[in-house]
Amino acid sequence: MRKRSGSSAITTITLITLAFFVSVFGPACNRSTVSLEYTNARDEVPSLGNLIFRFDHALIKDSLLDQWDSTKYVSFEPKIPGRFRWEHPDELVFSPSQPLPPATTFKATLHNDILQYSSYGRIKKGEDLVFHTPELRLDNTNVTWVLQEENSSTAIPQVDLQFNYPVNPNSLKEKLKIEIAGQPVNYNFQTLSASDKITLRLLNLKMEDKTVEAKIAIDKGLVPEGGTNGLKEAIETKSNIPSPFVLQINEVTAEHDGETGTLKVTTSQQVTSTNLASYISLDPAVKFTVEPSDDGFVIRSDNFDQSKSYALTITKGLRGRIGGVLHEEYNNNVTFGELAPSISFVNSKGVYLSGKGAQNIEVKIINVPKVKVIVSKIYENNLLMAQRYGYNPKETTPSGSSSSGDEEGEGGERKGEREAQGRHHALLRQ
Repeated sequence: MRKRSGSSAITTITLITLAFFVSVFGPACNRSTVSLEYTNARDEVPSLGNLIFRFDHALIKDSLLDQWDSTKYVSFEPKIPGRFRWEHPDELVFSPSQPLPPATTFKATLHNDILQYSSYGRIKKGEDLVFHTPELRLDNTNVTWVLQEENSSTAIPQVDLQFNYPVNPNSLKEKLKIEIAGQPVNYNFQTLSASDKITLRLLNLKMEDKTVEAKIAIDKGLVPEGGTNGLKEAIETKSNIPSPFVLQINEVTAEHDGETGTLKVTTSQQVTSTNLASYISLDPAVKFTVEPSDDGFVIRSDNFDQSKSYALTITKGLRGRIGGVLHEEYNNNVTFGELAPSISFVNSKGVYLSGKGAQNIEVKIINVPKVKVIVSKIYENNLLMAQRYGYNPKETTPSGSSSSGDEEGEGGERKGEREAQGRHHALLRQ
């Protein structure tokens, strides 16, 4: 009896202790979780851009901020190459090393490596992170009458299909239908490889002095080059085929690369090059050159100011190669808008910087306020391998710090780094 009484007392004490443990440590376990407060890795994301993961508590110290890290904080399926950086104590940024593939769905999984510098033990609200790049779409169509052969007097309509992604012509052919007046029209492709602009020519269409409407239909399921998601819905659009005896201005687009401004004018038929510049005027006036293209003409000038608006005037009387005439003066205001950030080498043919010669590289930097430059040494016997398989030197000093001297790296490379303020042009010296 006494033994049972003792056993009951021990059991009672154990239960009381367990209840105390649950009541005391239970709330503490709840406090050890951190929640994903915001992320843009949901729904549709652009092909170019960073992925942001912001939490409701700080997870690292300020001393660890702004350092590129290859730790696998987040995994992606399909895999996305890139690196991580803590931009704020509560905000992790992933920067892909290349544009995300078109029309592709991804799943992100958060790992506990995110918590390695904190006292938290679990991440909440980080499930079901599914996002995708924009779906394939047909952005624009353009119809131009072109000569069937260079010395021929017979013209046929040429149709340009402008997509947001490159498309394989062979895949498109299986999905594309074109009708005029309810009857299918035969066509052949002029574009033979994957491109975001697919050009085709309509066959057996008579030259008549009237405008006809073409119905263009693309069946669902078409997948862009390099993508995985096909069209969910069929695309149907209508495009007018103008009279071959009238020249029309279809569209004017403006581009600027930081040095040269370009105005691309698409017309309803190819234009003659004779006195072409005399039909064009700009206000404010700038010196320009103009040359015909397959679907209109192109105006270029190094004097275009990207911050200004220009009034473009094309006077009537401009003639097309198949006899069409511009019957009315055309007026349009064009602007270049803000230039997209970019960094590129002026000489795109160069592979490496020789130890001899001027030892400088000209780099074009547009709208990038700050860049990091890593200069590394590669031995001569490794040049062919680096060219074939790529070469990505590893940083040997923390981001934002400067090297006091050369350091030996993998493969015998020496590395140093410095930061430079972005300019229109930067001249880098080794």
